[in-house]
Amino acid sequence: LAWTLLGGLDFLNQITLQLMGPSMDQQVVLVLAFMLVGGLIGLPLSLYQTFSVEQRFGFNKTTWKTWIIDAIKGLGLTAVLGIPLISAVLWVLQMLGPLAWLYAWLGMQVFTVIIQFIAPKWIMPIFNKFTPLEDGSLRSAILEFAAKVKFDLQNIFVIDGSKRSAKSNAFFTGFGRAGEISLDQRT
Repeated sequence: LAWTLLGGLDFLNQITLQLMGPSMDQQVVLVLAFMLVGGLIGLPLSLYQTFSVEQRFGFNKTTWKTWIIDAIKGLGLTAVLGIPLISAVLWVLQMLGPLAWLYAWLGMQVFTVIIQFIAPKWIMPIFNKFTPLEDGSLRSAILEFAAKVKFDLQNIFVIDGSKRSAKSNAFFTGFGRAGEISLDQRT
Protein backbone atom coordinates (compact mmCIF):
# COMPACT_ATOMS: atom_id res chain seq x y z
CA LEU A 1 0.00 0.00 0.00
CA ALA A 2 2.82 2.38 0.90
CA TRP A 3 4.62 1.44 -2.33
CA THR A 4 1.54 2.66 -4.24
CA LEU A 5 0.55 5.68 -2.12
CA LEU A 6 4.08 7.04 -1.78
CA GLY A 7 4.58 7.24 -5.54
CA GLY A 8 6.31 3.97 -6.34
CA LEU A 9 3.98 3.16 -9.21
CA ASP A 10 4.38 6.64 -10.69
CA PHE A 11 8.18 6.38 -10.34
CA LEU A 12 8.13 3.02 -12.12
CA ASN A 13 5.83 4.47 -14.80
CA GLN A 14 8.25 7.35 -15.43
CA ILE A 15 11.20 4.95 -15.76
CA THR A 16 9.40 2.67 -18.23
CA LEU A 17 8.14 5.68 -20.21
CA GLN A 18 11.70 7.02 -20.51
CA LEU A 19 13.02 3.63 -21.61
CA MET A 20 10.21 2.62 -23.95
CA GLY A 21 8.01 5.61 -24.69
CA PRO A 22 4.23 5.45 -24.42
CA SER A 23 3.02 2.18 -25.94
CA MET A 24 1.13 -0.99 -25.17
CA ASP A 25 4.45 -2.75 -24.56
CA GLN A 26 5.37 -0.08 -22.00
CA GLN A 27 2.09 -0.65 -20.17
CA VAL A 28 2.65 -4.42 -20.06
CA VAL A 29 6.21 -3.93 -18.80
CA LEU A 30 4.93 -1.45 -16.20
CA VAL A 31 2.40 -3.95 -14.83
CA LEU A 32 4.99 -6.76 -14.79
CA ALA A 33 7.60 -4.52 -13.14
CA PHE A 34 5.04 -3.45 -10.53
CA MET A 35 4.24 -7.10 -9.82
CA LEU A 36 7.95 -7.94 -9.59
CA VAL A 37 8.66 -5.10 -7.16
CA GLY A 38 5.59 -6.09 -5.12
CA GLY A 39 6.85 -9.66 -5.03
CA LEU A 40 10.28 -8.53 -3.89
CA ILE A 41 8.73 -6.37 -1.18
CA GLY A 42 6.65 -9.35 0.01
CA LEU A 43 9.57 -11.78 -0.19
CA PRO A 44 10.85 -11.31 3.39
CA LEU A 45 7.35 -11.87 4.77
CA SER A 46 6.91 -15.02 2.66
CA LEU A 47 10.26 -16.37 3.83
CA TYR A 48 9.44 -15.54 7.45
CA GLN A 49 6.02 -17.19 7.19
CA THR A 50 7.41 -20.37 5.64
CA PHE A 51 10.71 -20.82 7.43
CA SER A 52 9.88 -19.27 10.80
CA VAL A 53 6.17 -19.28 11.68
CA GLU A 54 5.23 -22.54 9.95
CA GLN A 55 8.48 -24.13 11.10
CA ARG A 56 7.79 -23.14 14.71
CA PHE A 57 4.39 -24.85 14.66
CA GLY A 58 5.63 -27.95 12.83
CA PHE A 59 3.90 -27.29 9.52
CA ASN A 60 6.84 -26.44 7.26
CA LYS A 61 8.29 -29.33 5.30
CA THR A 62 9.66 -27.14 2.48
CA THR A 63 13.38 -27.16 1.85
CA TRP A 64 15.19 -24.12 0.50
CA LYS A 65 15.71 -25.98 -2.77
CA THR A 66 11.97 -26.73 -3.14
CA TRP A 67 11.05 -23.16 -2.21
CA ILE A 68 13.44 -21.69 -4.81
CA ILE A 69 12.36 -24.14 -7.54
CA ASP A 70 8.69 -23.36 -6.82
CA ALA A 71 9.43 -19.63 -7.04
CA ILE A 72 11.15 -20.09 -10.42
CA LYS A 73 8.27 -22.22 -11.70
CA GLY A 74 5.81 -19.59 -10.46
CA LEU A 75 7.67 -16.84 -12.32
CA GLY A 76 7.66 -18.92 -15.49
CA LEU A 77 3.93 -19.57 -15.14
CA THR A 78 3.33 -15.86 -14.58
CA ALA A 79 5.22 -15.12 -17.80
CA VAL A 80 3.41 -17.77 -19.86
CA LEU A 81 -0.10 -16.98 -18.60
CA GLY A 82 0.25 -13.47 -17.21
CA ILE A 83 1.83 -11.59 -20.10
CA PRO A 84 -0.87 -12.57 -22.65
CA LEU A 85 -3.61 -11.92 -20.08
CA ILE A 86 -2.25 -8.50 -19.09
CA SER A 87 -1.79 -7.62 -22.76
CA ALA A 88 -5.36 -8.64 -23.58
CA VAL A 89 -6.86 -6.68 -20.66
CA LEU A 90 -4.84 -3.56 -21.50
CA TRP A 91 -5.81 -3.84 -25.18
CA VAL A 92 -9.51 -4.14 -24.25
CA LEU A 93 -9.27 -1.15 -21.90
CA GLN A 94 -7.58 0.94 -24.58
CA MET A 95 -9.66 -0.04 -27.60
CA LEU A 96 -13.24 -0.78 -26.59
CA GLY A 97 -14.58 2.50 -25.25
CA PRO A 98 -16.69 3.27 -22.18
CA LEU A 99 -17.76 -0.34 -21.57
CA ALA A 100 -14.21 -1.65 -21.83
CA TRP A 101 -14.12 -2.37 -18.09
CA LEU A 102 -17.13 -4.69 -18.52
CA TYR A 103 -15.53 -6.53 -21.45
CA ALA A 104 -12.26 -6.85 -19.52
CA TRP A 105 -14.15 -8.21 -16.51
CA LEU A 106 -16.04 -10.71 -18.68
CA GLY A 107 -12.76 -11.78 -20.28
CA MET A 108 -11.24 -12.34 -16.84
CA GLN A 109 -14.24 -14.49 -15.85
CA VAL A 110 -13.81 -16.62 -18.98
CA PHE A 111 -10.08 -16.92 -18.23
CA THR A 112 -10.87 -18.02 -14.65
CA VAL A 113 -13.24 -20.75 -15.87
CA ILE A 114 -10.68 -21.97 -18.42
CA ILE A 115 -8.03 -22.14 -15.68
CA GLN A 116 -10.41 -24.33 -13.64
CA PHE A 117 -10.30 -26.85 -16.49
CA ILE A 118 -6.59 -26.74 -17.29
CA ALA A 119 -5.09 -26.34 -13.81
CA PRO A 120 -5.53 -29.97 -12.68
CA LYS A 121 -4.10 -31.36 -15.92
CA TRP A 122 -1.28 -28.97 -16.81
CA ILE A 123 -0.53 -26.44 -14.06
CA MET A 124 -0.72 -28.33 -10.78
CA PRO A 125 1.52 -31.19 -11.99
CA ILE A 126 4.27 -28.62 -12.52
CA PHE A 127 4.47 -28.30 -8.73
CA ASN A 128 3.40 -31.73 -7.45
CA LYS A 129 3.52 -35.34 -8.53
CA PHE A 130 0.05 -36.86 -8.99
CA THR A 131 -0.44 -40.63 -8.98
CA PRO A 132 -3.81 -42.39 -9.21
CA LEU A 133 -5.12 -43.73 -5.90
CA GLU A 134 -4.83 -47.50 -5.95
CA ASP A 135 -7.84 -49.73 -5.52
CA GLY A 136 -8.70 -50.31 -1.89
CA SER A 137 -11.07 -49.32 0.89
CA LEU A 138 -10.33 -45.58 0.71
CA ARG A 139 -10.89 -45.40 -3.04
CA SER A 140 -14.08 -47.47 -2.74
CA ALA A 141 -15.43 -45.25 0.06
CA ILE A 142 -14.76 -42.06 -1.94
CA LEU A 143 -16.37 -43.45 -5.10
CA GLU A 144 -19.34 -44.74 -3.11
CA PHE A 145 -19.88 -41.34 -1.51
CA ALA A 146 -19.51 -39.53 -4.87
CA ALA A 147 -22.14 -41.84 -6.40
CA LYS A 148 -24.45 -41.34 -3.40
CA VAL A 149 -24.40 -37.54 -3.83
CA LYS A 150 -24.55 -37.89 -7.64
CA PHE A 151 -21.16 -36.26 -8.13
CA ASP A 152 -19.39 -37.11 -11.38
CA LEU A 153 -15.87 -37.77 -10.12
CA GLN A 154 -13.28 -38.32 -12.83
CA ASN A 155 -10.10 -39.00 -10.89
CA ILE A 156 -8.75 -39.59 -7.40
CA PHE A 157 -5.06 -38.86 -6.99
CA VAL A 158 -2.40 -39.08 -4.32
CA ILE A 159 0.00 -36.12 -4.35
CA ASP A 160 3.32 -35.42 -2.72
CA GLY A 161 2.08 -32.22 -1.03
CA SER A 162 3.50 -33.20 2.34
CA LYS A 163 6.97 -32.35 1.04
CA ARG A 164 5.94 -28.69 1.43
CA SER A 165 3.52 -28.56 4.35
CA ALA A 166 1.93 -30.67 7.05
CA LYS A 167 -1.28 -28.57 6.96
CA SER A 168 -3.55 -29.79 4.19
CA ASN A 169 -4.28 -33.42 3.53
CA ALA A 170 -6.81 -33.34 0.68
CA PHE A 171 -8.43 -30.99 -1.82
CA PHE A 172 -10.95 -30.90 -4.59
CA THR A 173 -10.24 -29.18 -7.89
CA GLY A 174 -11.66 -28.92 -11.34
CA PHE A 175 -14.94 -27.71 -12.70
CA GLY A 176 -18.03 -29.57 -13.84
CA ARG A 177 -17.19 -32.98 -15.25
CA ALA A 178 -13.46 -32.33 -14.74
CA GLY A 179 -13.76 -32.72 -10.94
CA GLU A 180 -10.86 -34.41 -9.19
CA ILE A 181 -9.98 -35.22 -5.60
CA SER A 182 -6.37 -35.23 -4.52
CA LEU A 183 -5.17 -36.73 -1.25
CA ASP A 184 -1.81 -36.13 0.33
CA GLN A 185 0.31 -39.25 0.54
CA ARG A 186 0.03 -39.07 4.36
CA THR A 187 -3.76 -39.64 4.21
